[in-house]
Amino acid sequence: MNPAAGPAATGDGPRTPLLFEDLLASRGISPDDFQTEAFAALDEGGSVLVAAPTSSGKTLVAEYAIAATLEAGKRTAYTTPTKALSNQKLRELRAWLGAERVGLLTGDNVIFPDADVVVMTTEVLRNMMYAGSSHVSEFGMAVLDEVHFLQDPYRGAVWEEVIISTPPHMRLVCLSATVSNADELAAWIEATAGGCTAVVSAQRPVPLEDRYLIFERHSRRLVDLPTLRDGRPNPEIERLVEQARSQSGGQRRQRRGGVRPARPRRAEIVEHLAANARLPVIVFVFSRQGCDDAAQTLAAEGAAFLDAAQQHRVRQIAAAHTADLDPGDLDALGYEGWLNRLTAGVAAHHAGLIPAFKEAIEECFSAGLLAVVFATETLAVGVNMPARSVVIEQLSRFRGEGFALLTPGEYTQLTGRAGRRGIDEVGYAYTLWHPQAAFGEAARLAASNDFELESSFRPTYNMVANLIASRTRDSAVELLQRSFAQWRADRRIGEWTTALEVERKALRDARARLKSMGGGRGRSSGHGRGRAPRSGRHRRPRPADRRTDRALIDAERNAERVGARVSRLKDRIKLAKGGLARQLDATNEVLNIFGCADGWSLTETGDCLRAVFHECDLLTVLCLREGVFDGLEPARLAGLVSMLTYEHRSSQPPPAPRYPDGDTRERAARIVELAAQINRAERQHSVVVSRAPDGSFFAVAYAWAQGRAYADLWPGDPWGDHVPAAGDFVRQMRQLIDLIDRIAEVAPERDTQRAAAGAHTALDRGVVAAATRVSDGRVGGPVTAAPGEGFVSLPVVTRTRRLS
Repeated sequence: MNPAAGPAATGDGPRTPLLFEDLLASRGISPDDFQTEAFAALDEGGSVLVAAPTSSGKTLVAEYAIAATLEAGKRTAYTTPTKALSNQKLRELRAWLGAERVGLLTGDNVIFPDADVVVMTTEVLRNMMYAGSSHVSEFGMAVLDEVHFLQDPYRGAVWEEVIISTPPHMRLVCLSATVSNADELAAWIEATAGGCTAVVSAQRPVPLEDRYLIFERHSRRLVDLPTLRDGRPNPEIERLVEQARSQSGGQRRQRRGGVRPARPRRAEIVEHLAANARLPVIVFVFSRQGCDDAAQTLAAEGAAFLDAAQQHRVRQIAAAHTADLDPGDLDALGYEGWLNRLTAGVAAHHAGLIPAFKEAIEECFSAGLLAVVFATETLAVGVNMPARSVVIEQLSRFRGEGFALLTPGEYTQLTGRAGRRGIDEVGYAYTLWHPQAAFGEAARLAASNDFELESSFRPTYNMVANLIASRTRDSAVELLQRSFAQWRADRRIGEWTTALEVERKALRDARARLKSMGGGRGRSSGHGRGRAPRSGRHRRPRPADRRTDRALIDAERNAERVGARVSRLKDRIKLAKGGLARQLDATNEVLNIFGCADGWSLTETGDCLRAVFHECDLLTVLCLREGVFDGLEPARLAGLVSMLTYEHRSSQPPPAPRYPDGDTRERAARIVELAAQINRAERQHSVVVSRAPDGSFFAVAYAWAQGRAYADLWPGDPWGDHVPAAGDFVRQMRQLIDLIDRIAEVAPERDTQRAAAGAHTALDRGVVAAATRVSDGRVGGPVTAAPGEGFVSLPVVTRTRRLS
């Protein structure tokens, strides 16, 4: 064992670090078997990958490693996927180790960067490694929290870059959600960064019951049944669903008996859960507006879960989190309505909220002061908000151009919030009957353990620039071949080739069956790659056709799933046959075309590119080289840079760009022209095409940088009813500030550097600045009742008449 890496040893062998003993004593907990297994692996001086369900206690392994590393006189880097999670982890570690021993390094905050433990986003550690920072040599341990993010389409490569670049003296603690190929991932880490042990636990700390809800019209009650029986679809539900189908159409009018199902309504679901002591609940709604509407409606119908003392604590928490916000901004953000819902014990949680509102909701929920939270899937990732029950309103979600079913991994992430350790004996995960969703899909998700972690690794312009600066071409190829993507491809190409032939046959059969049923034309594919539905191509089914229509939908979805598997296998096989090396050379060719590289060496422009980690990294440095950002005051600079950071994602068309003068309009046109040139070169060399610049946010960024109040940013024209959510506005501004900071660092002209620094100051105010505030404590006193047990009343549900 390396004494600089592991815990202090005695003649009796490794011992538990004293810091960790104190931690266990203060929390009054004993480690579980998988945690003890991980401790033993760390005692041997190696790295460890812990794959376990949400809220199972993976963090305790990281804390053991931190304590051992500190006692060995080394520092620890603790990485998280997001700045918000970095701030949360900072608070948690400071509560244990003390404020002076824990620092923070994100794009927004630099706090005690030389501390014993430094929390940071994964990109920060990656940049340190590329830059040869002295911090890296001092870190004896790096914790990679949420390491399954390596499959994220854009940011995932960062996790692989860190693991590939880990120096020999540094051990890794990788924490992941439950994945079905954890052993494969750990084997790759061992081959890449040194010895690594996989510690896998499928055991949830709180058992989960998958439940299925149907509203039965005849009896006017909710039917609540387990989704599975002995691991298989519950035959009682299958019987009810089949009976409901047989009652459709003309038969329904002739027979008054039998099951007449309807989709359960939100208020009915909440009332049912309250009556069965299954609150608090998180209801996953895959729409921000749907979350807001649901919370408003439930509160308006009379939901009231908190007594006077609890409401007072909610107001204290809300006031503390919004203390830095201007009263005018609070009015514009709808603070009073939001607070009224919060004091009723109801909230909506999604990325459209400003961080202050989200953090207040999270604290209230953790304190047992919220009974119902309507949330998008973003809550399932990283935020520590377990509930007694979760409800998944639908089993498909919109992905770009169409709807697609949840994957088993996504279902596991969502249901992982059900059941609170130390409070609940069981957690409940509900799916709902829906006329357009087969029960079999719910049962398949509940029964599946298939969450295979895949790689999204590919060379970006910034990555290639850093490789050129530090390695030969052959050395760079060798590094790329050490990626998880290439590693698993090399070992599984034979398996994938065989599987591809099987899936191709299955796809031919599925398409033939679909064609025989009259499907496959005009109907939405349900996949992002599918076409949008065309009105008029399919008539609305008559009642007698509904069973056939259901079969047609099932056949279409089956063809979509098989087609997606064929595409994935093709991509994997292509990668295994030297795809990454070809991508490296093609990306370097594009850099040569635009003068960022000369063969395998960097030009001055290419050297700037090394410091710009961004989706529009190449476009940014070309704009700097051509002087597009030179000679501007801070507000116009901020507006033009927003073209590189803003991406309009609403289904509604964006407003037309508005510029203050002709010079600015010409500069904006030059940005668009440069982007088009890059895209042409990318297509010519088969490089992933960069996204286009977007000028629709220029006027907002420009006005905010000029000092306009938040409430005055959104005149009726041109945004109309499509004003970005406050959380989106804040996030766009933080992303804009991040890129402006890079420009201030690398711009060739000193005046441009000063203008960028001025733009940062002008943008970083009000609700934007409040988003980066780091708080060390919680508000209010101790919880007087177990969370979820102190709700004092049930919602008042207005039963609207259901149509027969």
